Amino acid sequence: MRRPVLTVLAVLLFGSVCSAQAPTETQPVKELTREGGLGSCAYAPTEKEKPFFNRLAPDERVTGSAFAKKPYRIQGKKGRYVSWFGIVRVISHAQQVENQLTLLLEQKYFDGVTDCHIMLVAQSGSGDFEARLEGDADSIPALALVRVYGKVVEEVNGVPKVAVEYIRVWPWMTFTFSDFGAEDHSNPRWAQYCKVCKEGQIYNPYPTLAYYLNVLGEPKDFGTHIQDAKQK
Repeated sequence: MRRPVLTVLAVLLFGSVCSAQAPTETQPVKELTREGGLGSCAYAPTEKEKPFFNRLAPDERVTGSAFAKKPYRIQGKKGRYVSWFGIVRVISHAQQVENQLTLLLEQKYFDGVTDCHIMLVAQSGSGDFEARLEGDADSIPALALVRVYGKVVEEVNGVPKVAVEYIRVWPWMTFTFSDFGAEDHSNPRWAQYCKVCKEGQIYNPYPTLAYYLNVLGEPKDFGTHIQDAKQK
């Protein structure tokens, strides 16, 4: 009887922590130009994001550097306050709970440095995780890049579950991927959609619509429509 009781308590905790709508910020889409060249910058949180960013422990600000002596993993962090980048693969609505969403995210490593003109994360990652929050599904596009802040409240079959306190959203045309990252432990389920992953360089500082389609897949097959995606 002990395990069912603990499971119920975990569910109640996960739901109660997400009772308030999580602040959401979306990066505006701007025309990318090749003027000024390329440069690297430290990650800059927005004013609304700073209170959440400042709460991160030093070892949770870099989440997957290729130079790290100890590989970063998202598993085994129950009870920790974290901030992870991920690609939105699935969006599901909780039954009988208005505006409560669960996102299935493909975690992407981040070494703390980005391109100055566009957000940059590694193509590799540590696997999938879930993020639960109250919000509007229309404000979180399928296959967008997001950064969530919150506490890991549970882990089931190697998939951590985060109670989200803040989420930042990067739509297509505002982020790109680096070939240079820590060893990949991503879910093979999503690898089938990356048509260019085995053909050479993934990094593109000036991505186009075709770039995202060839790296991530068709948005119409993901998000709230993932049930329509064909599994190979």
